[in-house]
Amino acid sequence: MDGPLALMLSLLAIVLLASSSPLIYSSLSHSNDHPRIPSATPRNPKFKTSRYKTECSTLTDLSFIGCEVCKLAVEGLKDLVEKQSTEEDIVIFMTLICKKFDIEDDKVCDDIIKEYKDEFIGVALRLVLSPEEVCGILLGNNCGTPYDPNDLWNVTLPSTPKPPLTPRVLPKAGSPKLRILHVSDIHIDPGYEVGSKVKCGEPLCCRQGDGKAAPGEAGAGLWGTVDACDVPFSLVDSLFKHLSSIQDQFDVVYFTGDIPPHNVWNQSKGDQISALQQFTDLSLKYLPKKPIYCTLGNHESAPVNSFPPPYINDKDSISWLYEAVANSWKNWLPQETMPTIKSGGFYTVKLGDKFRLISLNMNYCNNMNWWLLINTTDPTGQLQWLVDTLQQSEDSKERVHIIGHIHPGGGSCLKAWSWNYYRIVNRYESTIAGQYFGHSHTDWYEVFYDDVTFKRPTSVLYIPGSVTTFTSLNPGFRIYENDGMYQNSSWTTLDFTNYYLNLTEVNRSNKPVWQKEYSAKETYGLKTLFPEDWSELIYRMKANDTLFQTFHRHYYKMATPPSCTGKCKTDLLCDLKSGRSHDPALCVDIQS
Repeated sequence: MDGPLALMLSLLAIVLLASSSPLIYSSLSHSNDHPRIPSATPRNPKFKTSRYKTECSTLTDLSFIGCEVCKLAVEGLKDLVEKQSTEEDIVIFMTLICKKFDIEDDKVCDDIIKEYKDEFIGVALRLVLSPEEVCGILLGNNCGTPYDPNDLWNVTLPSTPKPPLTPRVLPKAGSPKLRILHVSDIHIDPGYEVGSKVKCGEPLCCRQGDGKAAPGEAGAGLWGTVDACDVPFSLVDSLFKHLSSIQDQFDVVYFTGDIPPHNVWNQSKGDQISALQQFTDLSLKYLPKKPIYCTLGNHESAPVNSFPPPYINDKDSISWLYEAVANSWKNWLPQETMPTIKSGGFYTVKLGDKFRLISLNMNYCNNMNWWLLINTTDPTGQLQWLVDTLQQSEDSKERVHIIGHIHPGGGSCLKAWSWNYYRIVNRYESTIAGQYFGHSHTDWYEVFYDDVTFKRPTSVLYIPGSVTTFTSLNPGFRIYENDGMYQNSSWTTLDFTNYYLNLTEVNRSNKPVWQKEYSAKETYGLKTLFPEDWSELIYRMKANDTLFQTFHRHYYKMATPPSCTGKCKTDLLCDLKSGRSHDPALCVDIQS
């Protein structure tokens, strides 16, 4: 769970415990007396790092809240909103509690409450779920009856029979190739400051206001820092300069989201639009002749993860962001893509004869998009649109690439959304030639299997790793070599090469040299990059720990990884098998 949202829930829980006593909120801003603080043991959950299945971001432990407190929080929040308590009074009290319980430092407490208050109040005004359903989503089935959208909705697949499967074959030697540059999770930090503290006690460090590193301590590096820091503009500019110098090595660009930094407690809509414009300007400056196809990350909005569905069309509407991305993406997209971008942040476009790209807005599967608590049922009609688009491609004998941000197999993706997507991928396995996603910051993949026996690999989803160093990673990018433009091309990935920047060396030499990290076929001994080869690699790594440790180093893009044996190893291998979320049965044979 993303730290700021978990933090907000913990604050609400504490606040609403207090609200069960006869507090007069309207007096808070006019009294010098502190309200009664509820009897509780002060806790400082701070922020933890989750290694697998979630974005490498800050997380907060919610276990100390408890189910009853969670339910009270939901009930109390709705009650406060319905009684029209003033926003100012609620903010004052929540900020006081944040500081009193040392949940975060004063600077974060002052800002994060203001950042999220509109979303919480907007959701509370419209919420129809029971407290048990909400807390079942947030804290798990043991905390109540969760609202399980998998039991309540499914997309409608067409009655057209699935075409007979044909064997996968490699193209003839010398066939044309399509080379795809894949960049993801840039997270440019305009507040990055060289020499500032790397360990600052906040979720994101190396920033202005963190203070200078103490004598004898390493401060934030000139080109970036392998720690809980995002990247300075100098690093991103060096990346784009390098990509410009090698642009004869790729034909198109897939960018799979997340431009703003992780200072999510203090961001505005203007900040996010400025970050988007900065990415657009860099792309047009350094790669003016390259088509760039983008998708929305969860950090593109303010607050982070906040993507209201289209029926939220008042002051809380997300139209401000969709209008901005439409204005940016029109540099590379035709006019006919604009309606779905402006209504839901997704689109489809033909890239060639019998070849189509679909860009999904995965924020409508994000379990930290609190607007989905109102109604999670295919909020924008996007999955049904995906089915219809894939059916049209199947009828036209087109092959399709899908790009997105949040990978559907991770715990961040709601179960119903993920399981529907898994079913769609299996129905259209002969049409979908590739899936390219981001979000995790690390370098790995997800294998999809048939949804009857769950033994036959049907598709693979690629995740190349991030440009940002957050958390404790080297920056990187990837170039795929795909079957290319000719009649009856498969458009599938034949090989890929990852590149990275060794920040330790670069900060020492002051020369940013982007270098080859590895190539997939060569490093992992793959005959092809078909789904069955990636599935087989999982079991080879289970048996061969040397091979697994090689994969684990690349997972961290050659930064110093933590030790990974035992359960750590089986968990990571399990992630590679989990193309759909919340399904432990997929990993029984890995864990045995």
